Amino acid sequence: MLGSWNLGKFAGIEVRIHWTFLLLPMWIYFSSLVAGSGAAAASVAVLLILAIFGCVVLHEYGHALTARLFGIPTKDITLLPIGGVARLERMPRSPLQELAIAVAGPAVNVVIAFALFVGLALPAVGALLPAAVVGFLSKLAWVNVALVVFNMLPAFPMDGGRVLRASLALFMPYATATRAAARVGQIAAIGFAILGLFNGNPMLVLLAAFVFLAAKGEAMMVAREQGAEAATGSDAYRPQSDPRAAYQPPAPMRSLPVVSAAWNARNVLGWLSSDSIDEFLVSSRGVVIAIVRKSDLADVVRSGMGTLSMERLLSNRSLPFHDVRRGAPA
Repeated sequence: MLGSWNLGKFAGIEVRIHWTFLLLPMWIYFSSLVAGSGAAAASVAVLLILAIFGCVVLHEYGHALTARLFGIPTKDITLLPIGGVARLERMPRSPLQELAIAVAGPAVNVVIAFALFVGLALPAVGALLPAAVVGFLSKLAWVNVALVVFNMLPAFPMDGGRVLRASLALFMPYATATRAAARVGQIAAIGFAILGLFNGNPMLVLLAAFVFLAAKGEAMMVAREQGAEAATGSDAYRPQSDPRAAYQPPAPMRSLPVVSAAWNARNVLGWLSSDSIDEFLVSSRGVVIAIVRKSDLADVVRSGMGTLSMERLLSNRSLPFHDVRRGAPA
């Protein structure tokens, strides 16, 4: 993910921290000082946040290691101010496998909370640990309970939303189940935003924006995979006289980046800069319309057309692309 730093690799999976994450402990610390809590209490509040995010990392490893059991690798785990993200190479099309992966994360928090509650209930632990430490661990235990409850809300793309999608996919097509779960997630996001605005909670508003956009992104990702599969099944990828139009078919189910046709070329190229895959998909109103090469897009940006939208570049044929709708290069 752009703007993130590598903290190390554990169990073969990179753990990264996004630069915006650093704003959270700073905000917690200075908010505590403004509230008159004092430097010591503010430092403890920051330590609690860091401990919570340690639990979040374990939560994401629950997803990642369960996915590995089904042969699905994880690109990395990234910490953001609103939580963690385990970037799986793909989600399984088996509803039961997706259900297992989705539940694995909250299950880790259940184990952490249970271990803390049991440990704190032991008389020897209470006698050995200072009251402040017991209070700290008790808060951490209850936060893990809250993480389970929050993550299991049926609001896509949270774990509860994935559970909802997997459950719906048992009875309907996967794409239909994804759209339904995404709508539920976006409705929940609007509710979070309204609640955050009325309560003056900027973190809740930020979370609402993330949920809304991520739900839309998941629906677009499924749409792009379907478009790639449809393109693979056609005979449109025949060699052309123009070498830039001579595409090779993407492998079935290959995860290609997807961008909106409304974005300008320079922004798209910057967003794709960390992706090693040369091809990407362009989506308009949630429907994949074209497959484009990043190298061709770079040529267009270098020629001075970086401010033009992808839609305009495709419509005036300034950018070579494969038309998914017509099944032919353009």
